[in-house]
Amino acid sequence: MSTPTSWHADPQPEVAAPGAWSFPEPVLSTLGNGIELVCFDLPGQHVVAAHLVLDTPLNGEDRDLEGVTTIAARTMDEGTLAHPGEEFAELLETEGAGFGIEVSLSGFQAVLDVPASHLERAFELFSEAVTQPQISDADVARHVQIRLAQIEQAYANSAQLASMAFRESVFDPSSRASRMSGGEAVSVAKVDGAAARRFHAERVGPAGASLVLAGDFGGVDPHALAERWFGGWSNDAQVRTPHEQTAPGPRRHVVLHRPGAVQADVRYGGFGIDRSDPRWPAASVATYAMGGAFLSRLNAVLREEKGYTYGVRMSLTPLREAGSFAIGGSFRTDVVADAVRLAGEIADVADRPFTAAEVADAVTYSTGISPLRYATADGVADQAAVNRLVGLGDDYVTRNLAELREVTPESATQAYASLVDVDALTLVVVGDADVIADPLRELGFDDLEVVRTLD
Repeated sequence: MSTPTSWHADPQPEVAAPGAWSFPEPVLSTLGNGIELVCFDLPGQHVVAAHLVLDTPLNGEDRDLEGVTTIAARTMDEGTLAHPGEEFAELLETEGAGFGIEVSLSGFQAVLDVPASHLERAFELFSEAVTQPQISDADVARHVQIRLAQIEQAYANSAQLASMAFRESVFDPSSRASRMSGGEAVSVAKVDGAAARRFHAERVGPAGASLVLAGDFGGVDPHALAERWFGGWSNDAQVRTPHEQTAPGPRRHVVLHRPGAVQADVRYGGFGIDRSDPRWPAASVATYAMGGAFLSRLNAVLREEKGYTYGVRMSLTPLREAGSFAIGGSFRTDVVADAVRLAGEIADVADRPFTAAEVADAVTYSTGISPLRYATADGVADQAAVNRLVGLGDDYVTRNLAELREVTPESATQAYASLVDVDALTLVVVGDADVIADPLRELGFDDLEVVRTLD
């Protein structure tokens, strides 16, 4: 019987710290009509991403027609004056191109993804969709019905309803941010083809627009390409609206009644800051430590220790101006009051400031994920377009990463405490008020409102 040969495993290599990374730097230029071109040459990224960022803030919509931006935008790929109806979609498909729309409070983006080998023809179609959309009565009517169905579904979904009610409570009712970006049922139902075409004629134009391109252009000059298909676009009738200064609403405590619900959706937070605020890097680190990670403070207690929920998070939601923050999760109905009590206690950092380990973990995650998040042309173009849409500057990501690395436990705690006053938070709960309301009042929510009709 032979003796097994002994062997020794090679020592494992040491894992080095990640190298320095920064967001790609764009080449900037201006088209003949004033559109600012933001171009990222990314070798090897053979699917080119293009985002046309249009300066059409939703506070420019007529109050009675809120949602017209969304409806008009959604019809842009439904046919153009030159290629009406399904003919346009078939031509896009022939080029292997995808066309999409992204609407937010600050404006909307027309988005094109296309193989670099099909850039020229795809850009011609892209230009047609934006500058000469058909916007037929039939297409508008269909998208109105789709949007109305989406609204109905949102009200039927407890989590979505909680988020909508929280937004309505945290922001002043006069602020466009307090209402759904895509419009609410009463206003959307009034949108017709004439209103959608009027919106396009008066609001969509090159003034204030940016065109972001990212990818491997395969020898094509991106500036010349953009100039050919967008540089001659003009709209003398274009009306521009200043972006609103979002205002906070009064503190509110409310339960939206869902008879017999076995769980409740909670939003507990307040008016917040945007990404241009100097406190943003430290506040984002603090928020991650409080409720952004699986073993963050909130989740460690409310999920792991108490078993009250499958997960609870704390998040910052920035707008162009200001924003909001909220602790959010779904909890068993019978433990909602205790969950809110514990969330309030945990969220108060007066006696338990953030630690060096918590800050290091948050910074490592936030800086470490960036190379993955921006590894594709679409990821780069999407972030660059957001930077333009909300006025952050083209170097925002690199600046923010540098500022994140400078966050200390003291600065994280100070930024968090300047935002989160536990005694002044808005509370929105969607659940069975017959079970939830009295225990919440016993906690001290004496002014709790109960809304029993959700129509």
